[in-house]
Amino acid sequence: MGIGLQFRQEGAVLRVEMGGDWKSHTMHEAISAARVEADKRKVTRLLVDARMLSLPADEITRFFAGLRWAELFDQTFHAAFVLQPALYNGFAEVVALNRGANVRAFFDEAPAMTWLL
Repeated sequence: MGIGLQFRQEGAVLRVEMGGDWKSHTMHEAISAARVEADKRKVTRLLVDARMLSLPADEITRFFAGLRWAELFDQTFHAAFVLQPALYNGFAEVVALNRGANVRAFFDEAPAMTWLL
């Protein structure tokens, strides 16, 4: 099973809803699809609702997610990730930030939207 994606534009923000089994290859595909959708809609602000993702099997999976995000989304993009607290340990976020991505993790949607706008 892969990661299911749904996209919806809300003004200047692209909402990306992801859910499913978080594995390196499925996350790589999901991040790539989000970039294609952002380009298609000409948006640079993304709200990624990842509350329906499974826990990854290991830390290297988190590492590759942060790395892939930074490879595809440079500093002109802003991405707020809304997560379940049990899913978050900060590693993917730090990996992306250290490689120049403009990302931030949240547990609630309201502060995430405030940060994006």
